[in-house]
Amino acid sequence: MTPGPRTLPIRLAPVDGEALDSWLEVLADRSSSPLGSLMEHLMFPVRQRVGNTARDIPSDWTIMLRDAEVTNVATASGLSLERLHAMTLAYYDQRAVRLDRIRRQVQRRVLWGRARGSRYCPDCLRGPAGRGRWQLFWRLGWAFACPTHERLLADRCPECGKVQRLRPRTGKDVPQLAYCDTPFDGCGADLTRTATLRLVSEHPALAAQRRITSMIDAGTVGSGPYQAQPQPVAVALTDIRAVAARVLADLPPAQLTDLLPGDLVTAYEFTLAGHETATASSPRREPEVRPGFMAPVHAASAAVAVTIAVQVIDHDLPGSGAALRDLLARMRENLGQISATSIDQWGRGISPVLKAVHLAAVADSMRPNEHLRYRTASDLPARPHAGRRTVETRAQRTPSVLWPAWRIRLSPVRGAYPRTLGPILAACLMIVGNTVLLDAAAGLLDDVTTGSDISRILQKLHDEPTWPDIATALTRLADYLDSHPTPINYHRRRTLDYNYLLPHECWRDICRSLGVQPGTGRRERLVRAHLVHRISGLPEEDAPGYRIDDQARFRAQTAALSMFVQTPELAAALNAEATRFLATYRIYGEPLTWQPPIGLLDGLDLPGPDPARVDLEQLHDLVREPGQTPGSVAETLGTDIEVVRFLLAEHPAVPAPRSLTADRATGQIMVRARRKLPPRLFAEIYLEQNTSLRQMADSTGCSRQTLARLAAEYDIPLRDGGAPARHDPVDRDWLYEQYVNQKRPFPDLAREKGMSTTQMERWAREYEVPRRPRGGASHSARLRDQGTAAGETTK
Repeated sequence: MTPGPRTLPIRLAPVDGEALDSWLEVLADRSSSPLGSLMEHLMFPVRQRVGNTARDIPSDWTIMLRDAEVTNVATASGLSLERLHAMTLAYYDQRAVRLDRIRRQVQRRVLWGRARGSRYCPDCLRGPAGRGRWQLFWRLGWAFACPTHERLLADRCPECGKVQRLRPRTGKDVPQLAYCDTPFDGCGADLTRTATLRLVSEHPALAAQRRITSMIDAGTVGSGPYQAQPQPVAVALTDIRAVAARVLADLPPAQLTDLLPGDLVTAYEFTLAGHETATASSPRREPEVRPGFMAPVHAASAAVAVTIAVQVIDHDLPGSGAALRDLLARMRENLGQISATSIDQWGRGISPVLKAVHLAAVADSMRPNEHLRYRTASDLPARPHAGRRTVETRAQRTPSVLWPAWRIRLSPVRGAYPRTLGPILAACLMIVGNTVLLDAAAGLLDDVTTGSDISRILQKLHDEPTWPDIATALTRLADYLDSHPTPINYHRRRTLDYNYLLPHECWRDICRSLGVQPGTGRRERLVRAHLVHRISGLPEEDAPGYRIDDQARFRAQTAALSMFVQTPELAAALNAEATRFLATYRIYGEPLTWQPPIGLLDGLDLPGPDPARVDLEQLHDLVREPGQTPGSVAETLGTDIEVVRFLLAEHPAVPAPRSLTADRATGQIMVRARRKLPPRLFAEIYLEQNTSLRQMADSTGCSRQTLARLAAEYDIPLRDGGAPARHDPVDRDWLYEQYVNQKRPFPDLAREKGMSTTQMERWAREYEVPRRPRGGASHSARLRDQGTAAGETTK
């Protein structure tokens, strides 16, 4: 086993952020020792003219150290392994640079990696920690300014024009710190005297450099457009490189003055002029032949490109999209056609976030259906990606006509009828995030609309000022349906045969039990269409019996139907029939109706009215007033007729109390009797308790004739063809006294004995009690007359 190196006689701590080669040079200078001797002491292998790669000797030890090498340095210097690793580019690997760890090389084609060379800050090289301390960060392609000394970094030696640290220093001499010491041709110029552009404290280039540094230190970027989907810093820097490359390649220099301070623009134009001159005189091709593809040669170029790129991504996603839109407009002359897919030419490894920013930037040039396909109104726009299976599942969870609460909120005040919009909005859900054609989208929901109608109405909606919020609502709803199983399979319900829903006999029974006028057939068809729509989500026009030549009248009649149908009793009876119908197809456990949570629309400015703002109590009061129509109610409430229909369907109004005459005219007398005396109770009172119809009439307020009809309806036989129950005989003397002497009428006497007036009159005829002539004074009047006569006698 080879022993490790001996401890160094002089120990020197590296400054924060110092590169390994810089620390070794300063250590050699303090020891007055040639750099080669120090390297040999630390057991670094000697670099030869050939075969270094095969012997695992890198071109620069600052790129990366093997475990054995870093252990030797740690043993001799007393530094920790972590501190030594942090002095090599491996510290930035997979964050700001990408290394080939096998060959110990920097990959130049990603993350603006610089294989060799370093920029520098002249002030830092003469800094308080000692002369000639080189920062590791300067070796990155992302380093272009010094925030501490507020100046651009220097690219080359001011005298000979050579890039510093392209090759390792010679090991034969003691290093000359902060002097140009390029092997073989170093001029020895004092690098601390290099002149670079001074920047004010608030300069955007300094802000951009600080932003890049903080991103690299954090390791993850979650601000700006990355809030919705945080990205590793390497991915975010790839995005910045993509935008910066477009700036260098396609942004006309004349446009820079509107985006950056004049001093930086002047410095950039100066480097461009110098670069063009050098390129023309030299056959060697430098990286900037393809601007931005690899790390810019000049700090001014990097500062211009990165500063503009950072300004693009330094907002939320809509703001970044707007900033990129402005930038692309300035580049249009060189970029040519700009589309949703043109970003594919910007390089590899671009994040979904930058693609989303690009989609937000080009959204204004998209057609309305493309806004939905690319989800431009979402938190993270993206290319269409939903597969056929996802779309088919979404269709199973979506009715052919959009849920009424959603349809109402998304309906413009003018320009399209809500019933026209319902099928189209539902079909729009099919194209969110995918490439399904418009006609195919309509076909997924049973072809209740057409592709041309979808395109036409989408254009109308796009012209609305609230279109971004409409698109957001549709996108949110599509996402909800994709991620939440719904309790209703609308695809199955669309395939049911509704010819057997609400048979004629069933409708007649419901009307008879509730005292509702069944109509002559038209009302029955309208109610059936209403029920088909509630169950299946299909348009009411798809119900059996619909006449296509009477569409306008049919819609007007179904609108008016809401005032008739939506009473609690009738709505409950129809819902019960609908549940029975579903059960015949073995559909159990599904609710009759359902809709997604309306809270998904929170925070959106939508064109349609909000049903939640309507006072239900006022609505019910208006509905109960005679002569009201859905249109008049809607006008009084300042809302839409569809809102009235929807609210009455969800919250039926209890009818106002009616007079006895009105009940008789509308058949409600029997309804009252049925409510007071259901079959079981009627049988118990009449048959088991042996109560007469007259007594039941007195206790319930119903007439004897009504109760007789009710008994026939319940199949309860009446005693003796309807005769009252037997009673105790009436005493003749009592009858004579009360009727003749006391002048009491037969109805009073009958009530007292618990029998009918007719029965009391029969007893009077049997006992030959003299009858009073008709038209005489009433019993009360006679009592008053007798009282008056008695008073006069007393006087």
